[in-house]
Amino acid sequence: MSDNTLIISIGDMDDDFADVINVWESGAAAAPLNRLTFESMTGFLSFLTPKRWELLTVLRKHGHISIKKLSEILNRDYKNTHTDVKAMQEISLIEKDDSDLVYVPWDDLDIKLNLKQAA
Repeated sequence: MSDNTLIISIGDMDDDFADVINVWESGAAAAPLNRLTFESMTGFLSFLTPKRWELLTVLRKHGHISIKKLSEILNRDYKNTHTDVKAMQEISLIEKDDSDLVYVPWDDLDIKLNLKQAA
């Protein structure tokens, strides 16, 4: 798995905590874990709506662009696009560069669903 992969876990944070503890106990320099965890599939799906998924994939394809340009490409209202970008920035799905252009820093999303916790 490349360093440019975001691991999204749904339903179990134990793996995330285990990785942090392993790095801490080893004394190794902490590399970014590139992880995001949702408590449930319902929470994940209510956050990453079809409109946000479309926004994310279009932004990944187009690279560093303004929110205004992104809203034009998506044929969406600027305010709604801005709200979605801001929400995804807060959890690091999207980032902003020094020129205030937004982009997706990930090449891949690896989504893991823990079935033991899904019920």
